[in-house]
Amino acid sequence: MKQKNITAQESGAVEALLAGNAGLWSFSRLLFQVYTGEQPLVVFLTERLTEYEGGKDREKTARKVRNWLHDRNLPQNREEAFKICFALGLNEEQAEELLGMTVESGIHYRDPDELVYAYCLRKGIGYMQAVRMKERLCGPPFLKQISSEETMPEEGQPLNLTGYVRRKFRSVETEEELTRFLESSAARFGRYHNTAYRKFCRMLDCLIRPETSESGMPQEHSYSIRKAVEEYLRMGIPYEKRSSGYTWVHREIKRHWPSAKSIYLMRTRKTDVDRKTLLLLYIATEGDHEMQTEEMKPVEEHHRRMDLMLSECGMPRLNGDKPFDYLVLQAVRGGEEDEFISLKMERMIRKMFSEDGMEEER
Repeated sequence: MKQKNITAQESGAVEALLAGNAGLWSFSRLLFQVYTGEQPLVVFLTERLTEYEGGKDREKTARKVRNWLHDRNLPQNREEAFKICFALGLNEEQAEELLGMTVESGIHYRDPDELVYAYCLRKGIGYMQAVRMKERLCGPPFLKQISSEETMPEEGQPLNLTGYVRRKFRSVETEEELTRFLESSAARFGRYHNTAYRKFCRMLDCLIRPETSESGMPQEHSYSIRKAVEEYLRMGIPYEKRSSGYTWVHREIKRHWPSAKSIYLMRTRKTDVDRKTLLLLYIATEGDHEMQTEEMKPVEEHHRRMDLMLSECGMPRLNGDKPFDYLVLQAVRGGEEDEFISLKMERMIRKMFSEDGMEEER
């Protein structure tokens, strides 16, 4: 399909993003907003995180904190994000927000380790005590009760198990109740998001085997995962892993961008489905063509359906303050209503990572 030239609206959106005129969220701003202490934040976080590491590698930790406060990078994993939540004394709801903004999804209530952390955040228990509680309650004897294989809910079980467990967990107020809850819920635990996986598989199948879907897509030949990723999901994002020459906006957009390998690992349940992949699959399939209500315009309906999908999967809704989400919203809102969202998104991505786009932000 021949792609049109980038429109003035799309070009303007990219230029605003690169020039820093899009009112973007930043991790440093979030940290300063939730911090209530009197020490300089860089000193406080460095001391607290070094304490969590048993006093080791203070300089390495200090460098990491400085990079966060200058928006050079984000926490590298969920454990690191949880450490920040405990260090800053956040409650359960605040931790949900920080996790969602940095590591793609909030607290995963079907993961017993994160369930213990959620309880400790709720009760104001410190990180070191939370780790000891997790080791005591979720050690090898407990893990034997949990299936090592990720499976879909059995008949009669709620489809959204994470939401079901979370609702039940709200009433847990003591460590004794937490212990009983973990034991009684063991059969429902799992490290990955089932709702996200179901949606991921349905949309991926629309791309790989369109003739078997009910989405209304053209009768095309079947694609392998690799061909489907190249055709529909890459959108001109460079494969190279280098970060030199990229600003934080480029890095944030490129981060977690799916490859054939990552899609295969998600499909075979070796890794969890992430938020960016879900949104890109929605864009590539136009929401699986389950559009649209009479009382809503297509633009409003797409936005509503993406937010609903993310909420059902325990992931943050679209937030125009984040670079990737900003482009998604621009692709949904801009251009001709009958033009594919994916084409509009790809035009903006290609401009961002073109030589002109790379130069523009330097």
